[in-house]
Order: sequence, then structure tokens, then C-alpha cells
Amino acid sequence: MTTVIIGAGAIGLLIAGRLSQSVSRIALLARPSFIENVKTHGIFLEQDDTKQPIDQLTVVGHPEEITQQHGSVEMAIVCVKGYDTVGTLETLAKLKPKHVLTLQNGIGNEEILIKHFGHERVLSGAITTSVEVETPGHIRITKSGGVGLAPIGEHESIQTWRSYFTKATFDVHIYQDYRAMKWSKALINILGNATAAILDMPAEVVYAHQKLVVLERQAFLEALQVMDRLAIAPVNLPRYRVALLARAMRYTPLPILHPILRRLVADGRGGKPPSLHLELLRGNQRSEGESLYGAIAHEAQKCGVSAPVNQGLWKILQGIATQQIDWNVYRRQPDKLIAAIKP
Repeated sequence: MTTVIIGAGAIGLLIAGRLSQSVSRIALLARPSFIENVKTHGIFLEQDDTKQPIDQLTVVGHPEEITQQHGSVEMAIVCVKGYDTVGTLETLAKLKPKHVLTLQNGIGNEEILIKHFGHERVLSGAITTSVEVETPGHIRITKSGGVGLAPIGEHESIQTWRSYFTKATFDVHIYQDYRAMKWSKALINILGNATAAILDMPAEVVYAHQKLVVLERQAFLEALQVMDRLAIAPVNLPRYRVALLARAMRYTPLPILHPILRRLVADGRGGKPPSLHLELLRGNQRSEGESLYGAIAHEAQKCGVSAPVNQGLWKILQGIATQQIDWNVYRRQPDKLIAAIKP
């Protein structure tokens, strides 16, 4: 059985590396620059100060190389950013996998894949392990997590895929409603993400500021209101008690909630800077915030719910990324951000 991982970022390398150590015929589809780098420097997975080489992995630049070498593809695992999902469709069409699994963050990736490949071929996934890229081909696990898997159509093989990932030492949980799993993951992803990026501040510093915590809580509550309207209940994820957090966000007084959130954000990211902050620092003009804050705001509008904080954060984040807004307007200026977004 051949499995192809599309995307050689932190999560793609983690999945490919772990699977290649326990399952045969694993191929990683990557850009030519990445392939040249790993030919010289290799691929390594680091955890708890132990650096382990990954040398059983086939790395290729074109889908035709995989089909020529290995024949049919059983599973393609999509690990690219949400803004690249449409760009993978041609690659997936060439691979012709029996199943497509998305482990991407954000809302809406499943729907794109379903439209092109059908409910029965697409599976949904979420990963809660925090991973940092040290150099191309060298990743470091900063916080252990697990993998959530959920069928979209009538996938009788879901338990087979559970065993597949369990064999690769992942802590695997199965969910019956993929929307509950992905929206719950989005709730975690939006904590201290856009605010830290816009303000160019560490997430733990953001959560030391009470007024910013009020803003963060409002963004979270807006997402919950959309979930309520869509009849989606928060669920616990591997190592993250999201359902309990959602209840605390709704009902716990801020003086009690604030220190809890500070610990959660600091521990949850394992010292890793928020992804949206890293995108801005790299000068990336595309932002994963589109499938997080942008998607929440879009779904809110569709179902008649107000989401001004998510909409405002996405608008400012997108403006900075595309250089339509000078980043210096908001850098380390919480009061300006708060004034610009009126819940």
C-alpha cells in the first residue's frame, strides 16, 4: 500500500517521518528546493533533545514519479496550508488515490476536496502535536499531541486508518462528526494567533494584557455562536479539553478565566510562535487566517450571526500580509488594535 504525503512543512514531515518508520511505501511530495536540501543534509525528527534521522522515506518532486515507481496510491494525505488546497487538486488528480485525508488546519478544506473527489473518498483529520521547523528537513516536536480522524461518507475503513496511525506511535481518536472535530481544532488555533501576529508580540505577552484577553474571548465566543447555529458541539481533542474550555469561555468570570487562559496558551504552543505570526515575519502574502478567522466570519454571515472581532482580525491581518496596511501601525500597540475592532 502506497501512501503519499503532500506538503513538506512541519506537519507533513512529522506524518511522513513517523509513518515511514512503521509502514512501507511512504512517499513525500515536495518542492525541488526542499529535495536538493535533503539530499545534502538529510531529514531529522527531534524530540526531547534526541535527533533521529529519517532515511526510509522516498522524497519526490512530481506525482508521476510516485505512480511510476509504486503504482496505485491508496492514500494521499494533504498537509499544505489551507490557501494551497485548490492548488493540490491537479496533483491529487494525477495521483488518483483511493482515499484523500486532510490534516490541514481551518474550516472549508474538506468541502473543497469533497466537491472534486466525493464524500466516500475523503476523510477528515486533525493533529494536535506542536512542531517547529528548525531547518528544511529538520523538525522539532515542541509539544506532544495526537491525531483525530473522522469519516465524511460511509467509510468502513476508518478503523483500518486508526490502526495505521497507531502503529506509527500516534495517539489516535475517532470522531463521528468531522465538523465538530475541525471546528474544535479551529477554536484552539485562534487562541493568541492573529492578535500576536498583528501586534508582533509573543502570544504569552498578549495573554498578559487583560483588554486583549477580552478581545480574544469575544472572538472565541463568536465562533461558538456560529457552531451553535450550525448545531455543532465542541469536542475534546487529543491532549486538549476543548469542550471544557468552551464552557469556561461562556460562563467563567474573567478574573478567574484570565490566569487559566494564560497557562493554556503558554503550554499549548510549547514555546512555538503562532503560525500567523511566522507567516508575517517571512513576508508571506497569503495567510492561513483566511481558513480560520475569515472562515468563521464567512460562516457567521451565512447563518445570520454577528462576528465583528473575527472579521476585524482577518481584515487587518490580510491587509498587513498584502502590504495594504503598514504593519508598524499596529506593532506592539494593543490599544490601536482594540480601538480598530469594535465588538
